[in-house]
Amino acid sequence: MSEPRRGWQGWVDRVFRWRPRAWTAALLVLLPVACSSHLAEDLMVVTDARQLQVVSASSGEVLVNEAQVRLPSRIDSDAAAGLRHISFEIPLDPYMTPPPPPEPGERLPPGRALLFSQAIDGMDVYLNGVWVAGLPRTNAESRYRWNRPLVVPLARRLLRRNGPNTVVVELSSQEGRTVLPPLYVGSVAAANLAFELTAFIGSSMANASNLLCLLAGLFLLGAGWVSREDGRTFALAGALTTVWAVMFSLVLLPYVPTAWQPLREWAQYVCLGAVAVLLTLFVFAFIGESMPRRARWGLYAAALSVPVIYPFAGLTLRSWMAQYWLPLLMLFYVYATVRLALHAVRTRRRPAFLLLALSILTQVFALHDHNVVAQLFPLMVPCTGWTLAHLLASPVLLSHLTMPLLLMVMAHGLLERMRFQVQRIRQSNEMLQSTLAQRERELQISYQRQREMENEAAAQSERDRIYRDLHDGIGSKLVTTLFSVRERELSPHQLELRLLDALKDLRETISVTQPREVRPIQDILFAYASSLDEVLSSDQFSVEIDIAEGQEVVLLGDEARSLLRIVEETVANTVKYAGATRLRLAMQVDERNVLRLSLDDDGQGAMALQDTELEALAQRAVARPSDRPPAAGLVASMQPPAGILSGGRGLVGMRARAAQMGGRYRFVRTRSGAHTRVRLPLGPTAPGVGPLDPLGPLSPLPTESRDAPDRSQSVSSEAALN
Repeated sequence: MSEPRRGWQGWVDRVFRWRPRAWTAALLVLLPVACSSHLAEDLMVVTDARQLQVVSASSGEVLVNEAQVRLPSRIDSDAAAGLRHISFEIPLDPYMTPPPPPEPGERLPPGRALLFSQAIDGMDVYLNGVWVAGLPRTNAESRYRWNRPLVVPLARRLLRRNGPNTVVVELSSQEGRTVLPPLYVGSVAAANLAFELTAFIGSSMANASNLLCLLAGLFLLGAGWVSREDGRTFALAGALTTVWAVMFSLVLLPYVPTAWQPLREWAQYVCLGAVAVLLTLFVFAFIGESMPRRARWGLYAAALSVPVIYPFAGLTLRSWMAQYWLPLLMLFYVYATVRLALHAVRTRRRPAFLLLALSILTQVFALHDHNVVAQLFPLMVPCTGWTLAHLLASPVLLSHLTMPLLLMVMAHGLLERMRFQVQRIRQSNEMLQSTLAQRERELQISYQRQREMENEAAAQSERDRIYRDLHDGIGSKLVTTLFSVRERELSPHQLELRLLDALKDLRETISVTQPREVRPIQDILFAYASSLDEVLSSDQFSVEIDIAEGQEVVLLGDEARSLLRIVEETVANTVKYAGATRLRLAMQVDERNVLRLSLDDDGQGAMALQDTELEALAQRAVARPSDRPPAAGLVASMQPPAGILSGGRGLVGMRARAAQMGGRYRFVRTRSGAHTRVRLPLGPTAPGVGPLDPLGPLSPLPTESRDAPDRSQSVSSEAALN
């Protein structure tokens, strides 16, 4: 077991094991503490200004003249006056403490600085009549809008030791309402710290948030395009963040030509109305509900009213719209937030509570930004020094802080959806793996059964082959040998040769690797017919051989053996059943490259069956001796006992052998005897030859034997006697 970590590593492990809820609770506790902590102690709020004047730039008329003004303040003047110059004085002596005299050789400490929380319209700052700082001011051709603070160092060389010290601020505006922002006096270090924090939150962070919203909005639009289940939610979120980025880009735009200022304001109203509509619809899409029809049409009408009326409205109506139109749109968003709260309580889903908190924060910041612009309710921060809470009283826009939070909520929902999909995919994979395992087991069982069936079929095929070879080959040899023994006495040497030949066939039949026949089929049939003639020829039975000469034919594989088995079985059946006195064996290869084999006898026994009776013969049991017709002559005296050599499947086996070789087998009986025909194609037929007659015509046996050259011979009983 590993030892627990000690020191800072163990502390880090414990911290990262906290749950997200603990982190959220800690953040909610630390945020108010951070906002209320004194970041800059050496800053004092400037509360009084004097000699405020608002002068029309076109006529030189003094529109406002006040001796004392409370800061921060809102100055209203005639909106039809056009460009106005505004100036006021700030006495510094109440906020300046003379530093102690330095020691000999010691450098003077840093001086004081004046901090403007926001230099909205640009300004020029004069210290005791000397310009010390400023930003470009709005004039007749250009409109400047600076959403950033301004630090004015108070140089020691310009300060009067005995006073009075006065700062004069001059600014210009084209709007009927001008905001005098909060001012602070303090050390240069404290002023710069507050300046950096205010610029970061109000300017740098706003620009970064706009860029993030634009990119994330395009991404969400793409996600909404491809998503089927949450496509509407993602599409609304993408459109909302995109329009939000465009709106804040217009708000934070520092420079606009005066001629384009009405168009810019109109575009701001269009974006603001679109944001209100999209934000409300997004909340309803998130909770999976549909906004009531009347409320939806009311929202559309309120959002379109100002963009439609603005080009035709006067200055008074435009001033009214700037103050009260946004709160009207916020009512619809409040309604959507209430429905969201009910949904969150009902479902208890974490994304719903996060979006609820975000919606409330968005409303607070939106009202704050509207109050910054309209100055409906001045905000005061009672604490001394400068803290982050003073940003609430400054004309700093904070609504842009809510959009990244919205993206976080959407990212949380997207990740939750992805996690659900991944879980479903894992479950599907598990089910698929289980199904595949089951199918593999079934296939294995099926494969084993198939192998058993194939082995059984192979064994049965081998048994059939052995049976056919035993029946057609060895059985035929034994039949002819038996009949020869019954007919006359065979010498022991001849009987031994016949039995050895049968044993040789038996070995070849049961052997795994059978020897291949390489002799021409003419030699094989001639040798067999010669031995048959030697065994069976007598006064009452003759064998005729007619094997035509020509090109020697060597049959491949076992075809030579199969063809010989057909001949042997036919001869055995003739000897056993036909009661014939003559047997003729003929073979030739015609011009069509077809081997023609024929066996004819003049018997009239039970062997003489039609080709349609082959199946009945194969199924019939061995007939009793009393059921067989009497045989004449030698064959009747050589009839074997019932059940010894007859199997009842000879004709079917011969036809199967011929089919396996690609040939045809035919057996027909006539009045003149039985006729067997085998036709075996040896290759492609010769060109120019007509259709192949598969079996050819039947012809009776000739009455007299004919001479045949070389291996073709005719053997009869008379020739044997001579």
